[in-house]
Amino acid sequence: MSDEYHRDVLDKLTELVRDEFLEGNDEELTATTPLMEWGILKSIETTRLVTYVRTEFGVRVPPAQVTTENFRDLESIAGLVTALRG
Repeated sequence: MSDEYHRDVLDKLTELVRDEFLEGNDEELTATTPLMEWGILKSIETTRLVTYVRTEFGVRVPPAQVTTENFRDLESIAGLVTALRG
């Protein structure tokens, strides 16, 4: 998939996390912010994020792909979505 698609996914994921999980307080949120390590992604948020990916991008994330490695930061999640879509 194109770099443009990856950037679009990353932008939409960043917006979701900022607005829904951080309530608009994103002063330190970057593409490489460690989401699980910082406690931003817990089980409920991860489930919401997987549902968002399916709805927004038409990509089903297999349960086996919901790993710490794939969900460590926004860049990793965008990479997973791009790979699964491709």
